[in-house]
Amino acid sequence: MYKIGILDSKHHSYVLQPDLEQQVFDGVAELQLFHVSSVAELPEWARACDGFISWHLVPLDAGALQQLTSCRAIVRAAVGYDNIDLGTAAGKGIQVANVPDYGTEEVADHTLAMALALLRRLPRGDQLVRGGCWDWRQVGGMPRLRGFNVGLLGLGRIGTAVARRFQALGCEVSFYDPERPSGWDKAVGVQRCESLDELLERCQLLSIHAPLNPTTRHLIDAEALARLDGKYLVNTARGPIIDPQALNAAIAANSLAGVGLDVFADETQRPPEPLASSPDVLWSPHVAFYADPALAELRIKAAQCLRGLLEQGHHRNVLSAVASA
Repeated sequence: MYKIGILDSKHHSYVLQPDLEQQVFDGVAELQLFHVSSVAELPEWARACDGFISWHLVPLDAGALQQLTSCRAIVRAAVGYDNIDLGTAAGKGIQVANVPDYGTEEVADHTLAMALALLRRLPRGDQLVRGGCWDWRQVGGMPRLRGFNVGLLGLGRIGTAVARRFQALGCEVSFYDPERPSGWDKAVGVQRCESLDELLERCQLLSIHAPLNPTTRHLIDAEALARLDGKYLVNTARGPIIDPQALNAAIAANSLAGVGLDVFADETQRPPEPLASSPDVLWSPHVAFYADPALAELRIKAAQCLRGLLEQGHHRNVLSAVASA
């Protein structure tokens, strides 16, 4: 019998009962769900689990991983894995995998929804009518979608799905992603930019679909935001890709046409002013990934991946930094 721990946060938890995970392991493992803020809060016996399913608010940094005495595999229940120290995991012989193919449609749909709400000024229109005003002129100016240039920072699975949705509306799509091989742009029918500066210059709306790593942290800084003057910004990827202080300053200066944020650098506190209350900012609570079927898909695939790693020693979703160790 394997011992499996599910590490979920005591705040904003995703799993209430490990029923779906238990079905996947079907008698070959003893599963325990832990709602904790850190590994230090686990009982001593729990740190000897063979494998863990990790949710994003419980950090698995070097210190935390050193406390996992018997762990052979960790599956991050998400696409992103920035809460896990891959180098330390590799050094301890722990395989780490993620679930890169769940919720692609949901994040792409949510990105499009936020962008359309901003471009068509839906929050402003809703506010006017609730206040008794039906004068369409009070909504303000709007761009035409056909021919509108959308810039994508990242063209992986989700970025590609977003590109196709904007293309269906007649938008022109550009992207910057140094990881995509030559010809990817032709296959998808989008315009490649060779630098972030080129993308920021070309686009009228920037949508972020990059992973969070040392290269992308605060990649959208004060200088980048200045290049987006009068343009739109949407982030459904990871909050710290945008420098929060620089973004707050840009909102205070009214330099952006509109901002849609599903993620933020600190998702445990109310955002600072003027970001929190600005009518130019549309918020959602890190929900882009969500639909009832998507959450179930994520939990099942994470458990299937972990079982495969423990029983067979490999899985196609093992992250390269660990697989090569």
